[in-house]
Amino acid sequence: MNPVPEEKLLLGMLNGVDIPPCPAILVELDAELRKAHCDQREVARLITQDVALSGHVMLIANSPAFSTGKQLDSVMQAIQVLGLQSVFNLIVGHLLRVALTGGQDFSMERFWESSAQTARISAELARRLRCARPDVAYTFGLFHDCGIPLLVKRFRQTKEVLAQANQAEDRLFTDVEDGLLGTNHAVVGYFLARRWQLPDFIAEGVLYHHDYSVLSKSGLISETARALIGICVLAEHVIRLHSSGDGEQEWAKAAPATCAYFNLSLGAIDDLIDDLRDWLD
Repeated sequence: MNPVPEEKLLLGMLNGVDIPPCPAILVELDAELRKAHCDQREVARLITQDVALSGHVMLIANSPAFSTGKQLDSVMQAIQVLGLQSVFNLIVGHLLRVALTGGQDFSMERFWESSAQTARISAELARRLRCARPDVAYTFGLFHDCGIPLLVKRFRQTKEVLAQANQAEDRLFTDVEDGLLGTNHAVVGYFLARRWQLPDFIAEGVLYHHDYSVLSKSGLISETARALIGICVLAEHVIRLHSSGDGEQEWAKAAPATCAYFNLSLGAIDDLIDDLRDWLD
C-alpha cells in the first residue's frame, strides 16, 4: 500500500494515539487474496474458523445493503455471489468494531449505529449514482470516522471538541481538532487504514474526507477516493435531515463541491435526498 507524500509529517500528528494492530485473520485473508490463484475454499475455511465472524458475514450479506434477492446460506455461497472483495470488506467492518469498542468513558453505541447507517446509505448512493462499487462505498461509510473511537480513548475532551468542530462555519472540521487536540480523527483513521492494509483509495479518502477542495481538483487523490468522499458527505447529510429535519455545517461547506463533482444541480441533489429519505422509510 502506497503512503501519501506527506505521511512522515502526519506521523508527528498522532500525538500519542495508539493504533491497534491488524488482526491475524485479516493478515491471512489478505495474503490469500493477493495470490495469483486465490482459493475460495481456503478463504471460506479461514472465515468459518470464527463462528461469530462467519455469522456476522452471513447477517450482513443477507441485509438490504447487499441482498441479491436470494437467501445466502453459507460463507462459500456469499463468496460466490458477492465476490471475495465484498466479503473481505464485510469482515473488515466487523473486526474494526471489535477492535475499537471499549476503553471509553461513555458508550459509543450511537457512533456505531450512525456508522452502520452511513454505510448502508452510501452503498445505495453508489448504486444510484454509479460512481463506485456499492460494497466499497459501504466499507468507506463504515470506516471513514474510525479515528474517532481512538481519539476518545486518548483524550477525555474529545466529545466536546467534536461538538465544536461540528458547529464550525468557516474552518475545516479537522482544523478545529488540530487546534484543540494536536491531531484529528482523519489522520488517526488514515494510519489505522494503512496498518490494516486497506486499499490506498480507502486510506486516502479517510485522510481527506473533510477537505472538500479535493472534489474540485482532479489528480490530488485517486478518483475512487473522491467519489467515496462525495458519497459519504451526502449520506451523512441525508441521515441528519431524516433524523432531525435540520442540516449541519458540514453539508453547507461540502454542497457546492459535491454538486459539481456529481454534475448535479442543487435541485437534483435535493430530489435525490428526498428519494433516499423515502427509501429509508
